[in-house]
Amino acid sequence: MALHPRPILNRFFISSMILCLALLNNAGLHSPLCGQTPQTPEELSTSEVPIFCSGTPQAAERGVWQIELKVEQPNAPTEINIEPIQLSAPQIVFTRPDGSECRVDMFDRGDQTWVGRAYCQTQGRWKWRCLASGPVQSLNDRVGEFMVAPANYPGKLCKHPRDPHQFAFDNGEWFLHIGDTGYRYLTDTEPLWEEYLDQAAAAGFTKIRTWFCRSRHNVEALLNADRTDANYAYWNEMERRLLVALERYPRLQFQLIPYGEDTQELHRYGEGDAASQWIARYAQARFSALPNVQWCISNDQDLDGGDCGRCVPATIIDRIGRDMQQREAWGTLLTNHQKRFSGYAFVAAPWSDIVTIEDMDQVTGAIFATYLPLTDDPVINDEDRYGLYRSPQHDRYFFRRLMWSSLLSGGHASYGGLATYEPFAGADHITGVQGYQTAVDSGRLDDGAHDFGWIAKFFRKAEVELTGMRPAPEMAGNQPSRF
Repeated sequence: MALHPRPILNRFFISSMILCLALLNNAGLHSPLCGQTPQTPEELSTSEVPIFCSGTPQAAERGVWQIELKVEQPNAPTEINIEPIQLSAPQIVFTRPDGSECRVDMFDRGDQTWVGRAYCQTQGRWKWRCLASGPVQSLNDRVGEFMVAPANYPGKLCKHPRDPHQFAFDNGEWFLHIGDTGYRYLTDTEPLWEEYLDQAAAAGFTKIRTWFCRSRHNVEALLNADRTDANYAYWNEMERRLLVALERYPRLQFQLIPYGEDTQELHRYGEGDAASQWIARYAQARFSALPNVQWCISNDQDLDGGDCGRCVPATIIDRIGRDMQQREAWGTLLTNHQKRFSGYAFVAAPWSDIVTIEDMDQVTGAIFATYLPLTDDPVINDEDRYGLYRSPQHDRYFFRRLMWSSLLSGGHASYGGLATYEPFAGADHITGVQGYQTAVDSGRLDDGAHDFGWIAKFFRKAEVELTGMRPAPEMAGNQPSRF
């Protein structure tokens, strides 16, 4: 399906769309760099101020600044079980240069040090003050300030101000969505996460879906065995990997799935379990200020009801969404993901920022024709076929067409290669997060993502973006499946 620009369709755009249709129509098309990526991943020029700063007098515009406060004795008890569960976490009130305020929860790292983070979207002098009571009373009324200096970082992702079906960075730059499925990127037992990261960026991916699970479906690793304390080492490792990615590839987005596929944890949330509810609260306090983060509550859940192993009432997901939206201080995007062919249950939910669907064979963009008229949010087909699971006959053609047809239909799509939902079993296996190119070169994976870098290059060289354009199936003779 093609797109028609508002208000006119110029000659250059027509020639561009002819090229797009050629890409869709020619299953035998090969890039001149067959077996290679068309370019190295594009990184921002370094700024004098790092994108992540801790306790410094200066921070970077569209970067992150944090303050660390140590609880003083004797107010700190000798032992506190999961502080955010047992007592109210201290808060930081940030005052922006225009006088507006933003209040956020602080998070504890397990050593009686509490951290508060700000996403620095505004230049100028920021002030902060701490609000605390109970065992952390010694932090109350601590104050300070810092300056946010101009920087070239893109910032957080948001809905495009001129087109709600598209994305943009805070700096106004249009975001080209080319998603990948790297479920276990954050999992501490995955040894090749850095190889995966660098090769995903080189392949042209701009978003990675990743969950908090260590086991196949569940997020028990976030807590200790009796659920009375946090597994801080696990949280620390997740943060380290997110910060490595932020500093190396500031444009690469990570969609975090805090509850993974943990059906029982979701049910416990609905029953009011303190540890279950702490997970989302703590995750937001720790990660929401990062510019490369967005939220997806859970993955692949069955919301149709019934007594099945993966069934979760939609009311529980809705409650989590409302709770997270109420706490969200920095405008971090929020969505949920449900089982294949079941659509999206939260199109009209005030907390939902993205319509996320899982379908199959959406190579004509038909699913977007269904959902785009219903919503003012971006629509993403975040799971279709995979390179190994439900593999298409011709991977490279299928995934090239899937990506182009989704974009030209006004939507977005994601790819999946190796079985990243299963634990790493060795560099000669197909499970766990591993480098895309390495897997292709070794014969463990077909080259389904080999043309994604060219898609990005096309838009960049043509100086074309899809903002403000609408699907125009008449350009394909109202026969999208023909091509």
